[in-house]
Amino acid sequence: MSEEREDREVDDMERRSEMLQREIEETQADWEAKKSDSTVPGAQDREEETGDGPPPEADVITPGD
Repeated sequence: MSEEREDREVDDMERRSEMLQREIEETQADWEAKKSDSTVPGAQDREEETGDGPPPEADVITPGD
């Protein structure tokens, strides 16, 4: 492989790495915004929604209980 080609590949990998880092940062910011929006289902912590008690499915009574 020529040195010029290796340099291009390194430049390409650096560019893609920077793009990925920006995408990660944008996704994190979007998730944080959704977590503070009560209209987004599933974004809030379950502990905050249900308190310290058992999950809602724990109230199910099955035959033989």
